[in-house]
Amino acid sequence: MVLALGAALGGPPAAAARAADAPSARPPSPVASAQAGAPPDDSASEAAAPPAEGRPVVSPVQRPGERDVRDVQQRACSFTLPVCVHAPADVPGAALLESLTHLETAMRTYDALGLPRPLPDGARGGGPSYDLYLERGPRRGPRRVGHDMRALGERFDAASAFAIIAAPGRGGGCASASDAAYALGAAVAMRLDAGAEEGAIAMTASYLAAIAAPCAAEELAAVDAFQRAPERALTGAALGALDGGLLFPWFLDDAYGAGTPAQVATSLLAIAAQSTPAGAARFHAEPDTFDALRASLRSRGEDLDDLLLEFAIARAFLGSRSDGAHLSDAERFGDFGRVRFEWSLPYATLPRRVAPLRPIEPTGATYLWLDLSAENAAARPDLETAEITFVADWELPALFRWAIVKVDAHGAEAGRVDVAGVFGSSRAQRTVVGLDGLSGLLVVGVNAGSMIRSLPFDPDDAPFMPHAYTVWLSR
Repeated sequence: MVLALGAALGGPPAAAARAADAPSARPPSPVASAQAGAPPDDSASEAAAPPAEGRPVVSPVQRPGERDVRDVQQRACSFTLPVCVHAPADVPGAALLESLTHLETAMRTYDALGLPRPLPDGARGGGPSYDLYLERGPRRGPRRVGHDMRALGERFDAASAFAIIAAPGRGGGCASASDAAYALGAAVAMRLDAGAEEGAIAMTASYLAAIAAPCAAEELAAVDAFQRAPERALTGAALGALDGGLLFPWFLDDAYGAGTPAQVATSLLAIAAQSTPAGAARFHAEPDTFDALRASLRSRGEDLDDLLLEFAIARAFLGSRSDGAHLSDAERFGDFGRVRFEWSLPYATLPRRVAPLRPIEPTGATYLWLDLSAENAAARPDLETAEITFVADWELPALFRWAIVKVDAHGAEAGRVDVAGVFGSSRAQRTVVGLDGLSGLLVVGVNAGSMIRSLPFDPDDAPFMPHAYTVWLSR
């Protein structure tokens, strides 16, 4: 792996992934301090504070219990792979075998990718194999994905897992295969790091499902919802539903992978593995996957803020807006992949000051479009010498990063101007020249988290505090 992820799938010491700039302590009242104009005080991190808590050790989703044994009467297990499917008596046998086939296909795919299999669950479900439980009736709501108690004898947090999904029905298409692949992908993630944040497991399971059981209907809906709300944090998904956040591990594979899909995302889970003290109600969530990513990038001389901005730009060229130079195979999402622009401003209407519809969560993105094309044809001679002044102001204590992307007449990126954020400042400005021949300027912003260096983005801090901004554009 290019990202300094050596031996990650073997379970490295958790301390190796702990970011040096991510201590668990928190300075008192950082928002009030920043709004008062005081510079961020890293020394305040010496004040002790409890580390972020992760997911509950006891799963909110439970296996069918003893009182349900009479209801769960059918069981089919693979002859060659450690997977089993359970179902009530009135579920057709064909549905049972179809789900078993889906599980076998997904496990063979994950084996081919070199991923570890789910942790054996002992005698639960009648044997150590991974268990998938089918429900009667039509498919409704998200899958219910659960985990067993933390495994004993493991150096780092690991747990066996299971899921409860709807039984395949007639004309169900690829949805059942996607459900099974998602459930098994979540179990793989919990083998690597049972205490990982829910959003990271959901993101990884969604990406693995898209690899093992491609389902256009499911993926288009998930990506469309994700792109319609770019202001949402990348780890904001709930476990159980296919999430468009799968684009982020896909982007990591494109940017840093060595050719085998899903290696970066699963390696980050392994690097962030931790050990929770016995008797704890919640998993010890430090380090988390973003700590692992931050440390891995630092070893390459790179920064997480830059990566988040690069990903935000890549999202803008997805689906029917793809220029073939960003995410691979991005065209297949069509119009469902188009990210939502906050504003589309004709050049002739400048100067303008605009604000977003909704504030931006940490790791979320925002997009503005300045149209320099046909409807402004009368003004195009001015573009040879024109200058665009960009000024952004945002709420403290957030740190926004900005880029202004030049888009040519074919919809491709023709260049960009990076507008770096400055720690301690809530304003950024830049002048852009060389507008002739462009169809427009795409302004991309990302909330990189807190400007307080000792408080980097932590996915366990949900619900996340969003922050708004204003952008001034003039000519």
